[in-house]
Amino acid sequence: MSHPFTWVPAAWQRHASRDPVPPPAAEFPRGVVVSTLCGQEVTSASGELAWLWGTCPDCDDVTREIVGVPSRAETAAEGRGRS
Repeated sequence: MSHPFTWVPAAWQRHASRDPVPPPAAEFPRGVVVSTLCGQEVTSASGELAWLWGTCPDCDDVTREIVGVPSRAETAAEGRGRS
């Protein structure tokens, strides 16, 4: 499933951006300045470790809204309600 954003490790978190990824890549190469869904301009990182950084909570909220799924807070509340 394709979405109108791309995840990018930068600034010690995984962010999401609507900026176009330079062809022919599927992800941003290291050192590219991108605008994020949380309103920052960050420089992309690369490597396996960078993809293990925590997800930016603000980018996560916006991406969930874009794809129409519940926020983390809503999901957590639903999980607590099942006990």
